[in-house]
Parts: sequence; C-alpha cells; structure tokens
Amino acid sequence: TYDMVLDREMPLTRGLGRHTNDHMTSFYMKTPSGFDVEFGWGARTVDDSTWQVQRHEKGSIWGHRPPAPVAVK
Repeated sequence: TYDMVLDREMPLTRGLGRHTNDHMTSFYMKTPSGFDVEFGWGARTVDDSTWQVQRHEKGSIWGHRPPAPVAVK
C-alpha cells in the first residue's frame, strides 16, 4: 500500500514509523475527502489478563515524520 501511495503521488501526511504503544508499523495519508487515514501492520496482541497500563513519552519509536515540503518553481 505504501508503494502504491508513492507511485500514484497520493498525499502522505506521515511517513513510515512504529508506534510506542502497540509497536505497529504504519503510515498516514490524506483521503480524497480531506481526512487522514492510517495503514498499519504488525501490532502486538494484548492479553487482557496480564496487560499492565504503561505511559509513553512520545508517539513513535521511530519515523512518522511529516513529508518534506514541496519546492515551489
């Protein structure tokens, strides 16, 4: 999906990254309706019987950077 978005020059709002809370690798893109949608893979499975609440200082372990600005010609 990420390659398709890039190949079709669809608007990315956040590049590839990995979340701190669920460890999902994902990216965000703008829909034709103007809102963001996240595509992701590999989130960890939570076992409700052993899960403990955690606090995270940031949203991503790595990535999820906004795209570079487009140069105006």
